[in-house]
Amino acid sequence: MTEHSDMQINIEPVGPGPEVIDEVSQALSEHPSVQAQLSETRQRLLSIELLNPVDAGRADGMEPDRYRTTTYDYTNNRVILTTGSLDDVQGSMEVSESGHQPLPTREEFEEAVEVLYEDPDLGPALSEQMMEARPAMPPLITEPTRPDGRIERTLAVLLVSRSNEVPNEIVGVNMIGRTVSRFPERAPSRALAAAATCGLPNANQTPTPRGLAGQYRVTITQGGTTLWSFLVFRPSYSLGTNGSGVTLREVDYRGKRVLYRAHVPILNVQYDGNACGPFRDWLYAESYIQATGTDVAPGIRWCPTPAQTILDSGTDSGNFRGVAIYIQGQEVVVVSELQAGWYRYISEWRLHADGTIRPRFGFSAVENSCVCNIHHHHVYWRFDFDILSEGNNVVWEYNSPPITSSNWHINYWEVMRYRNSSRSRRWWIENSTTGDAYMLIPGPDDGVADAFGRGDVWILRHHDSEIDDGISAAPSEAGLSQPNAPADIGRFVNGESTYNQDIAIWYAAHFTHDVNAEIGHIVGPTLQAVQW
Repeated sequence: MTEHSDMQINIEPVGPGPEVIDEVSQALSEHPSVQAQLSETRQRLLSIELLNPVDAGRADGMEPDRYRTTTYDYTNNRVILTTGSLDDVQGSMEVSESGHQPLPTREEFEEAVEVLYEDPDLGPALSEQMMEARPAMPPLITEPTRPDGRIERTLAVLLVSRSNEVPNEIVGVNMIGRTVSRFPERAPSRALAAAATCGLPNANQTPTPRGLAGQYRVTITQGGTTLWSFLVFRPSYSLGTNGSGVTLREVDYRGKRVLYRAHVPILNVQYDGNACGPFRDWLYAESYIQATGTDVAPGIRWCPTPAQTILDSGTDSGNFRGVAIYIQGQEVVVVSELQAGWYRYISEWRLHADGTIRPRFGFSAVENSCVCNIHHHHVYWRFDFDILSEGNNVVWEYNSPPITSSNWHINYWEVMRYRNSSRSRRWWIENSTTGDAYMLIPGPDDGVADAFGRGDVWILRHHDSEIDDGISAAPSEAGLSQPNAPADIGRFVNGESTYNQDIAIWYAAHFTHDVNAEIGHIVGPTLQAVQW
């Protein structure tokens, strides 16, 4: 239990701990089914993910009961996937083969850098510190390198010049043959390695891998009254194709349900004139922040003073990776910093004593050539509203001046809507039986979608299969263009009724990043309790 002013916060771990990951890793190395596939191969375990029960629905307190591992077999240029039960990690495993390209880990990137040190041209420049090696965007080179059109796993490495004698460059390191590819323009397609660079100095952080266990029950009380109760999932442990940042689940205010799940499953960026990218980013790799306090559970730290992200400190460094929690005024702040290549992102939730929830997302970058060009970040929250219950939820839209005979009208069917500040547009989500309601109020700096952003607000009927649009930040041999794709939430709009139903609302914010302009780097809406 931690206390600040008249608020108290209790944080308890829920579900499997970090030791489960070690048990799965050990079982994987010894299991006959896996050895039959991987014995006498050069391979690397890339990730271990803990999975919720199949068809578990939305029951409270749901804990994972299965695992999935991803291993790259460099000898045969393939991915080996295994799934099994957490109740018996030494028991039967399902082993399958895949041709998709998972995102690299930091350890795999470091092996790629070792290959560069062996290169007769680039190795001396690295050894003499004329160049520094950093992760690049896109993280993988996707051009087919085999006659059958398959990709040989090739990591992209940004070489930042520290001498006038060598230029900036992005190279490809083929992990199958341990060879180096260089490009006529000193960078592959969709990338840039110009002489000028922008962004903060790179501290060469080691981000967390995907799958670190981290699920916690947070209870906030004030004056003997329980204000908030919710589960927090650290980004490394978040669900979705590319992760979904700091995730909240089973969010109750004053003993009544507001949200079953709230998270950020989609994040992408497009550059003016396609100077770089476009990129689909990932939201599970945790960066270091400065957070002074007490570790109350693995990956979660209580701080008596506000934690500082890259946007607060102006530096790409810190003393903690995970989720920091602190109190600021009457708000409890839950925050983590993420990295995807040279991008740094802030995933934050602010929960006020009066019932207001302020989801926030921030943008920064470390040294590279791309971000010198104007670019547009698009972040997509998914709010799975359960106002008191899964059903009986109704969404009203407000416009002033009105677009019908009244300022308010009900959204009866699935729809995409644009923000419209000239009409003060906002949305009221209500339990039609009790009248309890929350208001979704657009942020003043959240922008309006362009053609790439696709939309601002999607009001949908909830389906477990629509937790994200399924587009990976890593390329697949079946669809090399997927990482370029904008958010495909619109395919969920198929005419279903949203009246007295279980509602999920996607909310997008669009941030134009110009490093030469002094503008805010934080976006996000407000969820306000209006009848509670």
